[in-house]
Amino acid sequence: MSAEDKAAYRWPMLAYLFLINLVVNGFVIHVMPPVFPRIAVEMGLNYAQLGSIWGALALGMLSFSLVGGVAADRFGLKRVLSVALIAAAVLGGLRGLAVDFWTLWLCMLFIGVSYGFVIPNLTKGVAMWFGSSEVGLANGLLLMGPATGTGLGLLVGAPLAAALGGWQNVMFLGGGLSAAMWVLWLVAARDREPSGVMAEVLKARRNVRQGLRRVFSVKEMWLICFAELFIIGRVAALMGLLPTFLVDKGMSDTEAGVLVSLANWSSLAGMFAGPWLSDRIGLRKVFVWPAILANVVLVGVMPVLWGWPLYLVWTLSGLVGGMVLPQLRSIIMELKEIGPLLAGSAFGGIFTFNRIGGFVVPWLMGVVMTGASAALGVYFVAGLGVIPAGLVLFVRETGHVSRSTGEATRPEAR
Repeated sequence: MSAEDKAAYRWPMLAYLFLINLVVNGFVIHVMPPVFPRIAVEMGLNYAQLGSIWGALALGMLSFSLVGGVAADRFGLKRVLSVALIAAAVLGGLRGLAVDFWTLWLCMLFIGVSYGFVIPNLTKGVAMWFGSSEVGLANGLLLMGPATGTGLGLLVGAPLAAALGGWQNVMFLGGGLSAAMWVLWLVAARDREPSGVMAEVLKARRNVRQGLRRVFSVKEMWLICFAELFIIGRVAALMGLLPTFLVDKGMSDTEAGVLVSLANWSSLAGMFAGPWLSDRIGLRKVFVWPAILANVVLVGVMPVLWGWPLYLVWTLSGLVGGMVLPQLRSIIMELKEIGPLLAGSAFGGIFTFNRIGGFVVPWLMGVVMTGASAALGVYFVAGLGVIPAGLVLFVRETGHVSRSTGEATRPEAR
């Protein structure tokens, strides 16, 4: 890595991005599934309606992720997140005022709109501040944020609702925590001005349309967009509806939250070990498609398990699942056609697609669970994992082993 890539402030910036991912993208959202059983009873909601509420977040985000990514490329990361974070805080707190299906659905939709300007640009921040020899590890550490926050939210959501006097107060608490992240960002974050080669490339790029054309002319961009559609869709569906499924099978809401949170805790090990090994071995794909297929098998056997085997299998599914996304994000950053300067547009596009999955798959799982059987919904979501595993096989390898032969940076045929 060059001296330019090793910016002195890169680790503090990663810490701020990590905390925002932990609180805003992890905890504040995922305190909801453990209180869905309470919300369902209070509002008279079924699985399909719960899946639709959960998916509304993704619908709002997919509608504005590309806009949010392009905005950060054009106006700067700090400026865009400064506006988006306070909007996310206000909207997150407003969930506590919802009184029926539609008011809660709309709250989640508009939270998703604000997240379209936040979440893709956290990954852009990594691309701006880290070079290729550290980018895999940096992506893994960044993704440990929402995994940790999700685990905490699932773990304490139900106890917090009991302690604070209702699920509404949990939502107000989430809004306050998001506001604290906004203050931290205003005080501590920095923009990194392009220099050297990065500055020359920036001057040569004429406009937003040219940048988008360049990003979406890359085959790997499309393959990863569709792969993440199914990957994120499966994660969103399972995290959103498993707590209610387990409560219906006889668990308490607290125990169900604890169990579902285990996959997030175990994914932390995968998010660290997978990128660490990938950076050193110099390969990315070998840590992706086998892990997805292993997750398919593990999730697929869950409906027939109970007790400690269920805990073990769900924990293992999180471990292998944690290896996947850091590698896909690193591949995008390492493609010569994209790189740090177009990362906002690229991840805006990717997050548009993966939130289509986050909107559609929970709703489909809820429809299957309501119309057929709850177990069949789990089997359906498990099987969807075969699709992204197949797509990744056609992605170019970008690890340093392939770069030494020129494969990863070979320009696409125009």
